[in-house]
Amino acid sequence: MLRLMLAFLVATTTSADDSLQRIRRAAIDVDNPKAMHSIIDLAECQDLKKLCAHHKFTDNLSMLECALTFSSSQLEDLPEACQHELWLQQRQLQLPAWMESSFLPLYCPAERSKLESCLNSVHLWSCLDQQRLKLPQSSACHQHLRKGYESLGQDYSAVDEFYTVCGQLVEEHKCGRLNIDHLPSVLSQLGTVQCLQESAPKPIEPICQSAINSIELQRGMLELFRVCQEDLSSLCSQEKPGTAGGFKCLVRHKNHPSMSPQCASQITMRDQQMGRDYRVSHGLAKACKDDIKTYHCRRGVSEDKHVRLAQILLCLESVSKNGTKLAPPCLAELTDHRRMLMTDYQLSPELLNDCADDIPKFCPDEHKAQLVNGMASTGGEIIHCLLEHVKARRQQRRVTAQCQRGLETLIKASDAGEDWRVDPVLRRACKPVVDVACKDVQGGDARVMTCLVEHIGTPVMLPECEQALLIIEYFVARDFKLDPQLYKHCRDDAVKYCRAKKQWDDAQNIQMDPERGPMILPCLHRMAFSEDEHQTLRKDCFKEVKRVMRQRAISMDLIPEVEDYCLNDLSAFCADCTEKGSEMECLQKNMDQLQPECKTVVVKYTEEEAAHVELNPVIMNVCGEAMQQHCSAILKSGKDNGDMMDCLIAHKNDADLRKDLRCRAAIEHFQIISLKSFHFTTKFKEACRPYVQRFCSSSATKNEVVACLSEVMRNDTIKAQRHQIPKECRHQVKAQLYQQRESIQLDPKLANACKRELEQFCEEEKGPGQVNEKALECLIRKTSSLGKPCHHAIFMVKKSELGDSGTDYTLLTTCKEMIYKFCPSTDSAKLLDCLKTYKDDTQFDQRCHLVVVNRMIEQNTDFRFNPSLQSACGKNIDRYCSNIVASALPNEELNGKVIHCLKDKFRQSALDEPCAKEMIKILQEQALNYKLNPLLQVFCKSEIQELCKANIDSDEHGQLAECLKTAFLQKQIINRQCQMEVATLIAEAKADIHVDPILETACTVDLLRYCSKVSAGNGRKLNCLRTLLKDTPNSLEADCREKLQRRIEMFRNADDTLALPPGDMQQLVQQVVASPARKFFLVILMSATGLVFLTGIFLGRATKRAMGLKNK
Repeated sequence: MLRLMLAFLVATTTSADDSLQRIRRAAIDVDNPKAMHSIIDLAECQDLKKLCAHHKFTDNLSMLECALTFSSSQLEDLPEACQHELWLQQRQLQLPAWMESSFLPLYCPAERSKLESCLNSVHLWSCLDQQRLKLPQSSACHQHLRKGYESLGQDYSAVDEFYTVCGQLVEEHKCGRLNIDHLPSVLSQLGTVQCLQESAPKPIEPICQSAINSIELQRGMLELFRVCQEDLSSLCSQEKPGTAGGFKCLVRHKNHPSMSPQCASQITMRDQQMGRDYRVSHGLAKACKDDIKTYHCRRGVSEDKHVRLAQILLCLESVSKNGTKLAPPCLAELTDHRRMLMTDYQLSPELLNDCADDIPKFCPDEHKAQLVNGMASTGGEIIHCLLEHVKARRQQRRVTAQCQRGLETLIKASDAGEDWRVDPVLRRACKPVVDVACKDVQGGDARVMTCLVEHIGTPVMLPECEQALLIIEYFVARDFKLDPQLYKHCRDDAVKYCRAKKQWDDAQNIQMDPERGPMILPCLHRMAFSEDEHQTLRKDCFKEVKRVMRQRAISMDLIPEVEDYCLNDLSAFCADCTEKGSEMECLQKNMDQLQPECKTVVVKYTEEEAAHVELNPVIMNVCGEAMQQHCSAILKSGKDNGDMMDCLIAHKNDADLRKDLRCRAAIEHFQIISLKSFHFTTKFKEACRPYVQRFCSSSATKNEVVACLSEVMRNDTIKAQRHQIPKECRHQVKAQLYQQRESIQLDPKLANACKRELEQFCEEEKGPGQVNEKALECLIRKTSSLGKPCHHAIFMVKKSELGDSGTDYTLLTTCKEMIYKFCPSTDSAKLLDCLKTYKDDTQFDQRCHLVVVNRMIEQNTDFRFNPSLQSACGKNIDRYCSNIVASALPNEELNGKVIHCLKDKFRQSALDEPCAKEMIKILQEQALNYKLNPLLQVFCKSEIQELCKANIDSDEHGQLAECLKTAFLQKQIINRQCQMEVATLIAEAKADIHVDPILETACTVDLLRYCSKVSAGNGRKLNCLRTLLKDTPNSLEADCREKLQRRIEMFRNADDTLALPPGDMQQLVQQVVASPARKFFLVILMSATGLVFLTGIFLGRATKRAMGLKNK
């Protein structure tokens, strides 16, 4: 049974070829003088005469044949000196020189000429045995050749190398021993090896020591199969004893409940030996012998030294990864040993040493099982336990750095990222998922692993599979070589652009692998989007980089580039963040408080996240459907550069995304984080960087930069000068302002200034996925009740929105359809002016109408809210109203005072033509809607409520203003300030009939019929109608005639009300000249002058008479 168990054990050594051949030549050339003496005549071999008495011949070959038939006890009793002589005879049978000089002349003299050709054969005795079969069986030569062949044994070729490399040393110390235990193969030399170890001086020649080590290793395997004989029969009945397959099967079942403790202990010891020396695994050593030699996998290690299993596996994997095909048996062994590495950490001695303290600390249950039961692990659980603690955020829960390095070597040596079946924990957890989701995926090149990663977050994924998968992916993400497809397509680009090593593994420097850190993949990603045409990735590599970055965003809790620099900050700020992507969000929120190194990498990565959405784990996890539905063109193009985030932001208020709160929240988080720096918005950064440095170098946050640039743009527009900021940057500034107006969260400065007001007035204004969705409109409505800080902030918002309609979120969203219908080609900055024109159209949307009117009301509170008015009337404002502007408080409305000032000058026809035309537009709108006249609202508040309550609902048709005019005419308005405002409203129509829509509407036919050739302005059309009323009243339409008569009466009353006492003679003359009763004043003045003249004449005569009487 023992022979059957060990029939397949074969010695494997990786000797240096040249030195081996030299030794063989020496053995051939030396003529041993003891070769011819008779063994049976030696004093130490006298026992042979008795034990071999039945043998007819007593020659040395016959004595050797006889001794090989002895039992173990008989061999053990044979003196060692005699055993040495018999060993020498057995050795000489393999020496061509001895065969030629001794064997053939003595036993085959007649057949010598036929047999000499075999002396130069590679396999001497194979050739001789073939020639023997051609000889007559009765011939003596035939019989002696048979004896010689049988004396060598079936595994003589395996012993040949030991004879060759250690023969001389054995002879020197007389250590030749027979195979007492009848062991097969090189184990037959076990007694000889034990003698050498006891007798030969140290150190033994390396090449011989290597052969000795190999025999010692096989001795251990012999013991293992002896102890595990019953376990093999019960657990691995399909495997043959002594085979590599049998050993692997026992290793797989090491933790089986029925495995005996003695066998488990033997396997554990064997695993430890195998980890230190790959040759313990005879299957690997034999199958890969040629490949190990060809590709120099023992480099730097002498023949007598142990070579770690990990070094051999890494070397062979490197050969395979670099495109060279290994021998199929070797490849099969390589796969088996990769699986064994992940099953039993005892196979990795460096892991045993590096993690000696970490195992009992972090894996106490598994460690206890090892101590109690003598087992090393529970099917890979100790390895996975350690792997999980590599990812721990708290330093005290994290394995040591040297243990992490050891685990990284293990993952690389096992190549766990390539084959999901290598890791037993992953295999058990994910088999159900693979059977359902990846059943049609062809194995190899990590295709199944890729399939599993793609299904993270889907209903088919199991929690335990995801957990085990993410542990492996954690390491794959740190070394681009562990992704076979990526390495295959990007190796040359990585070497060319990213200083990667040319070989998959560097056996000379395993522990100092530069790809261990997160360098190569980020470099490839940067190169994927390089603008330099001469430094671009190949198409296949670009595709793989995109895939890996997308998968990494899905599978990684935190990318290595950030994690390695932010462990302390993660522990301080983000210990409670457990959801995918939440740690990165936490770091971004606390960006200003991070340590310098961590802040630098977080800032850098946030910039890259903005440009390439595949780096954003949260967006990739929760917005996949949204990207497919709304941004599929960007996905298909493969180019992003910020376009994807812009697309998602543009669509985040669509109906489907309003329901998808997770995706919406992720988009808004990105928007909020991007406020910290303008660099976090790719398009904005690229378009505006030079102008930020030029105009806004002191601005810190993106909001400050946007406010600064928008002010530069606004001033250029008002001054009608060429823009200093180019169109691309202006477009980005407007886009950022538009986003700010969407939610108050996106304007932190405004949110802080108005915190109290938001809680007091706008607590209920909330929408899905947002806080205070309509808060801005609410605050604008409550402007008069706001505190100063909030009021000032709202003033700046209104100034921006009303200055450029393209930044008015409410206007653009509410009036989207109306803009498309009425203003499709209008510049976004002037959309409000366009919508004003069409707001009274019967097809105009009422919700949009309300927003437009509210914007008009806001514009009339301050001339700074009306860019058109500023542009048209700038000179007039400086000329006539500068004192009002100078006395205004900063960032507070003037409540229509400047417009009122311009109204006065309009009545006096003192305005420039462009300004007058702009004022006509304003006065027309005010006449139709009293709410557009802030002063009228303030001064006539009680009169509106008491006298014109019935007309409040008709405020956009001029009825309320008409009501106030009628009340003014009927002397019902007592309040002097209200009288003045209404009188002003009436008097404005004298300057231009267009500012009195009701009169203009009533007289439209007459104006076209009689006054069409009269130019507008300065009251000329109104004077035309008044002349007709005076000369031919019946020519006018009845309604026009009636309203015109009422207006003339109102004009007279208004003039009286507006008339002020002259301050000096010049004002008096101006009032008299301008008065309609100037002729009356002239008559009175002449009469008074005549009266004075007559009085003077009379008094002069009386004085003269009195003087004459006195003189008398």
